[in-house]
Amino acid sequence: MIKKILPVSGILIFVILSGTISDLSSVSMNLKSNLIVLSGTLLCCLISYPFKLFSDLYSSVCQAFSENRKDFNDTINQIVALSAVRRSGGVLELDKKSSKIENDFLKMGIEMVVDGYDRYTIFKTLERRYDNYLEKKRSEADLINTMVKYMPIFGFVGTIIGLINVLNHMGSPELIGKGVATALLTTFYGLLYANIVFLPIAKKLKEKIKLDSIELALIIEGVMDICEKVNPKAIGYRLRYCIGGFYQDDRNLNPGRQVSQKVLSSFKFGLKRR
Repeated sequence: MIKKILPVSGILIFVILSGTISDLSSVSMNLKSNLIVLSGTLLCCLISYPFKLFSDLYSSVCQAFSENRKDFNDTINQIVALSAVRRSGGVLELDKKSSKIENDFLKMGIEMVVDGYDRYTIFKTLERRYDNYLEKKRSEADLINTMVKYMPIFGFVGTIIGLINVLNHMGSPELIGKGVATALLTTFYGLLYANIVFLPIAKKLKEKIKLDSIELALIIEGVMDICEKVNPKAIGYRLRYCIGGFYQDDRNLNPGRQVSQKVLSSFKFGLKRR
């Protein structure tokens, strides 16, 4: 609960402070400054990236903020249960259970086991799907990071426009004030959107990609073991050992993040050795 209250409180405080600054200028100046930053950034990104990537990014951001921290224990328990079904009931019983699997990645792996694909084919197919997922998420992260870079740039563009207006109206003191206000406001909004809005979203999306990657790696390992009819308990112990701090304690967030790349590297190394 505290994790949700603190960010919201910080945002509200900042909005109040920024609103105080914005009240010092007219509505038209605020609109012009916002349009320079937002429209310029959006135009450059639309030229640089396909339009579908924007809708994909929107969906990913909504999921990142709507979902709670992933519970790898549920994923492991599901893999262990499917392994038990495979050993006791065979592929026919496993086929019945596969229709109830909600995770598409796990469902695809189980269906390949049911269809009798060999172990190498299953692994290469899942690995390719894993790589394609990461590549797609990297493109989304690159798009939002590009927005973060462009916004301060267009903020400075607005500053230059404001200074040009100041130089063109040196004989009119009232117009000089408006030009300086536009210049400073545009820089303010560029830095505001980049660092207070889009940069935290980029960080949130990055953390979601890390957790999704670990979950997919767990599923690949689990499906490979199900294919080989490994003991369900052995699968559970090994997968829990692999994820380490992510499974054991939600409070160990920083250590978990530091070892996440090592976890993925160890998964990939172990998979390629097979």
